[in-house]
Amino acid sequence: MAKIKSIKSIKKLKNKIILVRCDFDVPIKNSKILDDTRLKSNLETIKYLLNKDTKQIILIGHLGRPNGKVDKKYGLLIIKNYLEKKLNKQINFIKKLEDAVDLEDKIILLENVRFFKEEEQNNKKFAKKLANLGNIYVNNCFATSHREHASISAIQNYLPSYTGLNLENEINNLSQILNNPKKPLVLIIGGAKIETKLPVINNFLNIADYILVGGAVANMFFKAQGFEIGESLIDKKYLKQTKEIFKKSRNKIIYPLDVKLSNNKTKELARRSNKGSLGSGGGKVRILDIGPRTIMLFNGIIKSAKTIIWNGPMGNFENKKFKQGTEKIAENIFNNKKAKIIIGGGETIEVIKNFKINKNIFISTGGGVMLEFLAGKKLPGLKKII
Repeated sequence: MAKIKSIKSIKKLKNKIILVRCDFDVPIKNSKILDDTRLKSNLETIKYLLNKDTKQIILIGHLGRPNGKVDKKYGLLIIKNYLEKKLNKQINFIKKLEDAVDLEDKIILLENVRFFKEEEQNNKKFAKKLANLGNIYVNNCFATSHREHASISAIQNYLPSYTGLNLENEINNLSQILNNPKKPLVLIIGGAKIETKLPVINNFLNIADYILVGGAVANMFFKAQGFEIGESLIDKKYLKQTKEIFKKSRNKIIYPLDVKLSNNKTKELARRSNKGSLGSGGGKVRILDIGPRTIMLFNGIIKSAKTIIWNGPMGNFENKKFKQGTEKIAENIFNNKKAKIIIGGGETIEVIKNFKINKNIFISTGGGVMLEFLAGKKLPGLKKII
């Protein structure tokens, strides 16, 4: 298990000013927060610091991608109102860094840090300006810890740095999977972002017992083996890498036996002895879901698993015609009460929002960063704290 510099290891927090990099990047529509999961992930750390009689807590975070410019659409006033309600504490909302100096308020919230172009440039002067506001830096934002940004990376050069409770929880859960998983371990990978998924698959060839692939990830493995897949989504840049991974996979990668096509037909494509095609009209149709035989195959493997990691849907689940594969996989994952289950990625979490979460299931607040961590990459946001 990774040794973590947690805020729980700090002996003296009394009268200290703590800078907390929070996760405020939530979906908002018509001035309403649609999903507050990430906001909730900050509350435990803030409450912990309040109970330690700190002098002041300064909250730093971002919302959306304003590209280094002030944009009211991405302002954090709505976040301030949410936090005040949940914490039952008054929060001073500050728009300029210089206005955050020598204030008496217990909690201060800085305006969207991405309103400053220096943030995404990982600018050292800007990071030092932030650091000068406090005595201790706490990173609680797992979802952005793979970014070389000033409030995530460079700031750690200027203050003693620690994890918040949410970030510590993420590291512990994911490290356990990498270092000491219960077997059989099943990795389920789908979705469309090929460049983030392939490194995880590659890293897990020596860790997982089975790697189940769906979505555009499966299309890549079909294409790599010479199957004709019509207009199905792939990324040609990563075809060579896919071929190399499959060559050394030792049959651990289990790809679909049959697929559901955009013309609403089901096609048996992946008989290992047959380089199949989509048949008539193959050039115009696309693979949009896994088929019934694949669902049965995958579910048999999922049922036997003691550890399950899932990131990415099995197809175009937003369309009712093509959501069955993803939903059936989700049902069977949740029916496995014996396995340690880790789920991450925005689309995947969207799929499971109506499922009951039990103690064996860990929902990561990160999507891409979870994949990078599991791929064994060094994360900028963890450089001084792990």
